[in-house]
Amino acid sequence: MSSLASELASISSPEQQKEFLGNKLFPLVLERVKHPDITSKVTGELLELDNDELCRLIDSQDALSAKIDEVKAEIEACEPLSFPK
Repeated sequence: MSSLASELASISSPEQQKEFLGNKLFPLVLERVKHPDITSKVTGELLELDNDELCRLIDSQDALSAKIDEVKAEIEACEPLSFPK
């Protein structure tokens, strides 16, 4: 079990667990996406994943980058005007 998963296990409320993961994810997504509004959308979509998957992604920069790109492309396909060029 990763240290992140251990930390998460110590948080009892599912809502607090998602908030904790969101706080970990947002700066990582922002670093990749570079646009705060889009970062919020991508982070929100990622938070729909289960917590074990999120921990795995946060622990693996390559896997997280690939997932961020995938989610960003899905959002861009649905909302092309919201993405800066």
